[in-house]
Amino acid sequence: MTRYEIVYTEAAKKHLQAIKRGDNEYVKKIIDKIEFCLGEHLFTSIKQCNKKKLKGRENTHRLHVQRKYTVFYKVVKAEQKTSVEIHEVMGFEAAHKKYSHVDL
Repeated sequence: MTRYEIVYTEAAKKHLQAIKRGDNEYVKKIIDKIEFCLGEHLFTSIKQCNKKKLKGRENTHRLHVQRKYTVFYKVVKAEQKTSVEIHEVMGFEAAHKKYSHVDL
């Protein structure tokens, strides 16, 4: 169990399934990194977590997973609970082309 709830959108689930078909081993690494960096260390800056708020975006962030994949996510703050919505998981190069278009 993590400190912050992690919710995967349908689009994120589809992206993970597509990665699983081509790189099955890596899906576990991606999920472990999400749970560690976003589920446990969402608001703390630690060396193992390369995460950043995207400039010019209201509530859009990214997490790099070993410079191979990028996770786009949104932090949702409710009265008594903060959660993380995972919206997209894609290859590093594809994500860099999409930075200027991502707004969750």
